[in-house]
Amino acid sequence: MPTRTTTEQLTRAAITLLAALLLSAPAGAQTSLFDAHLHYNAEQREAIAPGKILDILESNGIEHAVITSTPPKNAHELAQLAPGRIVPFLGVYRTRADKERWMHQPELPERVTGWLEDGNYRGIGELHIFGRDRNSPVLERLVRIAAERELVLMIHGDLAIIDRIFAIEPQSQVLWAHLGADPDPTILRAALARHPHNLFIDTSVRDERFLDQNGQLRPEWRALFLDHPNRFVVGVDTYSLPRWRRFGEVAATIRRWLNQLPPSVARRIGRENARELLLDPLALDHLPPALPPERR
Repeated sequence: MPTRTTTEQLTRAAITLLAALLLSAPAGAQTSLFDAHLHYNAEQREAIAPGKILDILESNGIEHAVITSTPPKNAHELAQLAPGRIVPFLGVYRTRADKERWMHQPELPERVTGWLEDGNYRGIGELHIFGRDRNSPVLERLVRIAAERELVLMIHGDLAIIDRIFAIEPQSQVLWAHLGADPDPTILRAALARHPHNLFIDTSVRDERFLDQNGQLRPEWRALFLDHPNRFVVGVDTYSLPRWRRFGEVAATIRRWLNQLPPSVARRIGRENARELLLDPLALDHLPPALPPERR
């Protein structure tokens, strides 16, 4: 009987302690994320002030964020306001039409060089380009500019473009947007096999491709994330003004599917891979080592 009484007392004490810890946790506490794909274009700047953008990131637990913009000064402005949080990428478009014709503008590389001299950018992009334009001299020059300056290229394109970039400059650092042009685990496995070191892939706006109707990771995508835990990053992708309005909803969806992965893999994809790719190496001494592939 004394043993039972002692056990019951210890059990009640443990339950009381657990409840106290749960009650004392900060309200709204959430896992920090590194958002590797955001836009802050002219129409968004008119509607949402820079300070409000920073409030959105703070309230949604975004510890760091890649921001690209048209015009480029918008991203640079945010980075000046919050240099410890914003990672600015140089958006090279002056108008919406440039999205489809930049690769045919021979004067663009010189303009990009000038912009890079005026701002402390960590990358170039988002660049929209597909296999039919893979031999563009403008693309080749931008790839070489990025490599010379050790900048990351954010690419919205197909596998033919990814292959071409690494053929031009094998040491390129590439952030492949949206799980590629045609999200397919087989294609992504092939890409990662061919480019195992400097290719990173963001999952932005593709949640519905790898989640089922119940919000669960589809087996083939879960297997891909577990086999390549060091090569994926997340992003909300605020490609439109309504996307900023829905930021919290999208960020919550990202956290839900990350929580279905082992904690070490979720941390890698949700934050640590992007930190290692995009932040100053001197600030990364405390990060855990890269993970080996995990088996299901």
